[in-house]
Amino acid sequence: MEASLPTDRTPATLHERAEQLVLDTVTEASAEGVVLALDGSVETATLAAVATDALGPDSVTALVMPAFLTSEAAARDAEIIAQGLGLTPQRVQLQPLLGAFREAMDETGVPADDTVAVENALARFRMVCRYYVANTTDLLVAGAVTRTDRLLGTVTKHGTLGADLLPFGACYRSEVMAIAERLNVPASSPAGFESSPTDAERLGVDHATLDAVLVGLVEDGESPATVAERVGVDSATAERVADWVAVTAHKRQPPKVSDDAHEAR
Repeated sequence: MEASLPTDRTPATLHERAEQLVLDTVTEASAEGVVLALDGSVETATLAAVATDALGPDSVTALVMPAFLTSEAAARDAEIIAQGLGLTPQRVQLQPLLGAFREAMDETGVPADDTVAVENALARFRMVCRYYVANTTDLLVAGAVTRTDRLLGTVTKHGTLGADLLPFGACYRSEVMAIAERLNVPASSPAGFESSPTDAERLGVDHATLDAVLVGLVEDGESPATVAERVGVDSATAERVADWVAVTAHKRQPPKVSDDAHEAR
């Protein structure tokens, strides 16, 4: 059976909800606008387009924060996208910061070349930069994390999840891609600054199929075997997705606190 998402969630409806969330959140906070990061990916480009539609270009600050020479093409794509939206992108080069950080960590005896740890550190550096700009200019931080990202755990605690609002937090990635198509948003660098394969690529399926598997497992509460048969993937793929959702559950939970009665108030 063909993979599909719920039909009552049209790109127009999801776009309107995301735009309204941006406008309402900024208004309620009496903020001057939002700051966001652009990396050339479809998610960040679409976020910039939605925020600009909601607030106007003068109320949206776009940061482009590469850390490696291999990210230069994606950074240029991000700047072109920003300019096309009427924004003035601000380049923040993170290589000096990363270099100093790794040198400091190396002096403590902690490995300074762990790939995953470095990628997580970079995500947190970008979060710190967004919040520094937000704090100094009375802005809110908008993040481009999707529901697909959150369910699969392809997010960084206190990094990509560090935001005041996530307009696409309830949208699956294929739904964000549909919003992008509706808004004619370009994205020349699908993976942004990331060099590792996407979750869909690791599984050997397209994004719509992966999202349909997630809908069956999470929203409908179906077993991996049932989802595999309905969506049209092998059972091993559905089981692997279910495992990813389970083992990354901690990323979707708030920090643990004690059971003391005072903590609950």
